[in-house]
Amino acid sequence: MYRRLLKDATLYSASTVLARGFSFLTVPIFTRILSPADYGALDLLTYMAMMIFLILGAAIEQAVGRFYVDNRDEAGRREIASTALFYNVIVFALFIPLAPWLAQRLSAGWLDGHVGPGTVLIVVGFTWAQAGFNATNNQLRYMFMAREYALCNVGNVILSTLLAFGFLVWLRLGVAGVFLGQMLGQAVFAGVSIYLARGSYGFTFKWPVLRRLLKYSLPLVPGTIAFFAMQYVDRYALNELKGLSDVGVYGMGARIALLVNLFLMGFQGAWLPLMLEKFREPGAPIQFRNVFNAYLLVTLTLLVSLSLLGQEMLLLLTTPEFAQGYTLVPLLVFSAILGSVAAYFTYGIQIAEKSHYRLTLNVAALLISVVLNFTLVPIWGVMGAAIANVSASLILVIPSLIISQRLYHVPYQWAGIIGATVLAFTVSCSVIFAHYQATGLGVAVKLFAIMLLIPVMARLLGVPLDRNALRVALSR
Repeated sequence: MYRRLLKDATLYSASTVLARGFSFLTVPIFTRILSPADYGALDLLTYMAMMIFLILGAAIEQAVGRFYVDNRDEAGRREIASTALFYNVIVFALFIPLAPWLAQRLSAGWLDGHVGPGTVLIVVGFTWAQAGFNATNNQLRYMFMAREYALCNVGNVILSTLLAFGFLVWLRLGVAGVFLGQMLGQAVFAGVSIYLARGSYGFTFKWPVLRRLLKYSLPLVPGTIAFFAMQYVDRYALNELKGLSDVGVYGMGARIALLVNLFLMGFQGAWLPLMLEKFREPGAPIQFRNVFNAYLLVTLTLLVSLSLLGQEMLLLLTTPEFAQGYTLVPLLVFSAILGSVAAYFTYGIQIAEKSHYRLTLNVAALLISVVLNFTLVPIWGVMGAAIANVSASLILVIPSLIISQRLYHVPYQWAGIIGATVLAFTVSCSVIFAHYQATGLGVAVKLFAIMLLIPVMARLLGVPLDRNALRVALSR
């Protein structure tokens, strides 16, 4: 299992690194064309698109992942994949007539006229293309076609970024150009993904299959929306209480934090299908524990690295106006790691199909996030939003792990896990209070501190760093 996980995760992570790395090349240009208020509008519209996607998509891709991998009949698999694809195409098409009304309301009210109704309409089209690409690209993952998945992922980002660059720089379309480029790129590579996964599709739509998929996925929707809203409410609070410029600064700090997704997305692509395939095996809990320890070592290393070097990265990529968001990076990266643990390592909830637990926990975390954001943002601004974000994620992950352990026990070594996490978080948060100078010597000191910290965390987590020991562990 380890070899297969390592191989697929490497492919997924490499594709994400290439894709995000390519898109990051445009940040120095975009931040000199778009103002913080533009970036604030870009963030809010992106999250609006995701909310539409979550509601209309009905989390059906999670049901496809659960039943497609577990089905050994090729005809049954084809019915699952085809029915889900047709659902995504049809349900988003039915939403189109509401788009003009939505565009007028959002442009004039929520965004204070900063972008026009035409931009909102493009965002709706982007959402439809995103649904198609997400469904077809994930199908490659469920078919364990890691190489093809990676190629489509990289191709989509490169094409989308180039188109957005052209629309923004040459045609001066502003925020609308960014979404138009992404919409066209995703539409093209949705078609490519369909072609690559053509063996799993057919001109078939089965109502009984759709009912089974929706029976599994619909209870997940409120919880998924609550989880997403928990991550979004900080932007909403900042927009309402401070303004779009603060949303833009906060969003730039969040973009550095999202670099952790270069690993998280690659790992998720390989891990979830493999976990669902292997959980019945006798030695699976021990293997799951080892994977978690290695996962935590990598993510905590990213936490420390991105936090200590966040100021230099933002100064290199953006203007000083945006770079002040570096103090938010430790909290936002840690929040992303906590959210990923709640999503990827709560095996019991996934295996036992107890989706109502997710709903309860996500709604509770959302309510806490709303209270904390509207309490702390007026006092501390963007830092208050970051504190609220990480607090809600911490409240979500602890009960999720407790419930999961009751449903499917994994023998975690909690002392080492807590020790390594506290150590990494403490070092990361030093940038909030110390205000290190962005100099060559400062960068060298930070890199030296990171290198010293890695073996300490590895020792606490029981992860072998010696090459021969690691080879033996993987072979076992």
